[in-house]
Amino acid sequence: MAILTEGTPLLGALDTGAAGVVEGLLDSLVAIEVRGGHGSGVIWSPDGLIVTNNHVAHDDAARVVLRDGTRLAATVTARDPRRDLAALRVDRRDLPAVPQGDSARVRVGELVYAAGNPLGLRGVVTAGIVTAVGQSADGVGASGRGRGRLDRLIQADVSLAPGNSGGPLADAAGRVVGINAMIGPNGVALAIPSATVAAFLAGEGSESADGPRLGVVVSEALLTGPGGERGALVLVAVEPGSPAARAGLLQGDVLLALDGRATATGEDLHRGLAGWRAGAGARLTLLRGGFPREVVLPPPLAAAA
Repeated sequence: MAILTEGTPLLGALDTGAAGVVEGLLDSLVAIEVRGGHGSGVIWSPDGLIVTNNHVAHDDAARVVLRDGTRLAATVTARDPRRDLAALRVDRRDLPAVPQGDSARVRVGELVYAAGNPLGLRGVVTAGIVTAVGQSADGVGASGRGRGRLDRLIQADVSLAPGNSGGPLADAAGRVVGINAMIGPNGVALAIPSATVAAFLAGEGSESADGPRLGVVVSEALLTGPGGERGALVLVAVEPGSPAARAGLLQGDVLLALDGRATATGEDLHRGLAGWRAGAGARLTLLRGGFPREVVLPPPLAAAA
């Protein structure tokens, strides 16, 4: 993993093509200042459209800081708490927009860059590779603020810290393939795919936050047993203090079923948790250390007591 900041000698040490990609990515990166916090965003189109996380733009008004230090008043024009996305507008028509990539073509092992403004620093870029695609998460954002469940995430071994939320994840050509939304295990990036961003901006399926969060990051996997292959979910992370943690779920647990229904995908788990979110208990069947066991999730209100 490489970490690059504005003016770092490492940037000049990169080959000309890579350095140019990083420079373009930094041009499209903005800092977002809101009451009580800050984060990152990316210029999506030259006419003043900026995309970030909903948990970053938690007020209806914000201030956007361009790479050259220019501060612009911004208004939130759309938000989707479920997908943790927000769109802002500033009164400028000549902004350096980021090229948009196709997140459906992202593959494990390809080079990616993450740009953001972590811990009060400006213009920090980290480089790494995609380590997984199709992740699901039900936890907190990189700023620590709560948000809804996210699906089909891109995971990359690029370091994130508070303030990175809302910044771009770009491919080797500098095309944005995701919006960094969450710190995963060991500080890796979990990013919302650019296809999800495009659907959000087109107004498709905007939804509100959907109630209590379980507090887990899961990865889809295949298990091979006497009956052949079947889908399952591996707990990649469990949020401390979350309902999942209070129920005794542990990183590395393999989720097989919820109330007797197989959990082969993150969407299976989300659908199965509808009754739990409504206030009922739920029974998880899982493997831990190769041995089957069951864990009871008490109703959310009871778990939070």
